[in-house]
Amino acid sequence: SSELIQSLTKDFSKKSLFPIWRILALAEIPFAGRLKYTQDLLDYTEKTYATEEGFSITGHSKDLLPCYNAMLVEAFSKLDLAEHPQVKNAVDWILNYQVFGRNEQTSWQGDGIKKYGGCMKSTPCYIGIAKTVKALVYYSSASTTKDVRVLDTINKGTEYLFQHKLYQRLSNKESINNHILDFAYPQSYLLNLVELLDIAFMTKRMKDPRVKDAVEYIKSKKTKDDGWKINYIYKADGFVSFDKRGKRGEWVSYLFEKYLSQAE
Repeated sequence: SSELIQSLTKDFSKKSLFPIWRILALAEIPFAGRLKYTQDLLDYTEKTYATEEGFSITGHSKDLLPCYNAMLVEAFSKLDLAEHPQVKNAVDWILNYQVFGRNEQTSWQGDGIKKYGGCMKSTPCYIGIAKTVKALVYYSSASTTKDVRVLDTINKGTEYLFQHKLYQRLSNKESINNHILDFAYPQSYLLNLVELLDIAFMTKRMKDPRVKDAVEYIKSKKTKDDGWKINYIYKADGFVSFDKRGKRGEWVSYLFEKYLSQAE
């Protein structure tokens, strides 16, 4: 909607991760890539966050974090820049260094993954894995070069997510974290069910029995007016939620209907 575009393009700040949240949001809106604001923001993002290895929030490759690298690959792919050399670097980083299973070792030596906790510990960060799979799904659908390693990595990562029924701990079936069952859009650093179901939908696996629990969960949360409401808004400079709290969420309702139509 024009109102949403207005709120996403009316201001700009270099503060914190403002540019990242804006580019991720604009990437969700068809044709937003044609706006001058988006073009300028892409230039800024490239100058500020792109490194020879991939995207890094400090602009130094040693600080590269899997989740942010992946989110920017996804945004650039959605904005018709899958063939961009910086995106290729970021995808190569994923193929070379991201782990998709327990007790796998990465050969990446950067400090960032150690500084922020468990990106690649013996149980790798679930957020990083899911964001990476989603990024590769959108990259591979937008890219003209079909790389078999990308498809293999998508399959491997999706399998890991499905073993967890998208959102459950293997040990006790509880939610992997406090935000994973949130209904929120567009994406933030916090992984949620909208994104996880998007992966199942984009890989045409909504009918997989391991997605059933997630499907039943969203069905149980449908409101009387035949839609869904968001229940969380990420707080960060530059982040704009597409749906308002307390009202029927037009964006999340559209997405959940789309995902469920493939599950029927």
